[in-house]
Amino acid sequence: MNRKRVFLCAILIFCAIVSAFSAPLTGSTLVGTPAATVNLIRNRAITNAEVDEALSEYQEAGIPADRTQVLNIMINDEVFLQGAERDGVVITDQMLEQVMSQQRAAIESQVGQSLTDEQYEEIVLSQTGMSYDEFRENAREQLLVNQYLSQVKGAEIQKKASELQISDSDIDTFYRRNRQSFYSPENVRLAHIFIPYSESEEENEANAALLFSVAEDIANGEITFEQAVQDYSQDESSKSIGGDIGWLTMDNETARAGLGDAFVDTVVMMRAGEVSGLLESNMGYHIVKVSVHNDGKILSLNDRISPEDTLTLKEYIRQILTQQEANNIMTEALNEMISELRNEARVRIY
Repeated sequence: MNRKRVFLCAILIFCAIVSAFSAPLTGSTLVGTPAATVNLIRNRAITNAEVDEALSEYQEAGIPADRTQVLNIMINDEVFLQGAERDGVVITDQMLEQVMSQQRAAIESQVGQSLTDEQYEEIVLSQTGMSYDEFRENAREQLLVNQYLSQVKGAEIQKKASELQISDSDIDTFYRRNRQSFYSPENVRLAHIFIPYSESEEENEANAALLFSVAEDIANGEITFEQAVQDYSQDESSKSIGGDIGWLTMDNETARAGLGDAFVDTVVMMRAGEVSGLLESNMGYHIVKVSVHNDGKILSLNDRISPEDTLTLKEYIRQILTQQEANNIMTEALNEMISELRNEARVRIY
């Protein structure tokens, strides 16, 4: 996502304002001429070519926006960036790396595996449609927005957020309107014996043959699954806990991207207590044991939102509604802040 999309939430105020004072922009406008100039700490021309490029990106992404709206988003973006520079807001590489590490850890937790850089970047691309560099730049921009907004409007936002109250009636209404959305998909708790892929095809074949033999020994009662974990698994993070890697749900798209559809579909269909034969994922070779299998169902308000979570659906909906209201507060503050910056800046729309 390019930074020209950062302020999509803030365009509504300015579309009406600017359209009242500017002539319509048409396709016949010369692409090399300025569509607008913005000057808060320096003069910056936004060309018609840049607007056309941004408009195309919105259209390709399926985001409804016309040319005037896109231009105003770009103006908001520029005035915000100049304001942040003027007011000394800086996102350091250390701050960015901390956020990136947290995001990677969250994805690895969902997959239940450590990921190589290549595997992680493939998941980022499949989940966000962005390359890793674009994903990283987007994270930097979001940090900048949060940091500057907190610096200027933080006290006001916190005061309004502290006054938020979500009633049981609000929760009940939200649940009734969205009952069908609160479906807990089929899920299993699993442990595995795991050997990752090697760069050597010969070594991969030997590892597959080894685990195939181990699976037969487990099935014949010659060795327990738990002992085989200790003897053969190369997943050091799970060996000390019997190979346990947590819960896997049928709809976990991150796990599907990391492990593969065939692996996920096979494991989720296993019965409680069942031990698989040799299985292959996108990461390597496994023997899997399922300890718990839950069928899918629509949750009640008192049900836990997932097997590994103590949060009930009622508590979860309260969090959703609270977050929605908090987002509204932040959007309002962001709109006010950009309006103030635009009043300070010299903005001319051609």
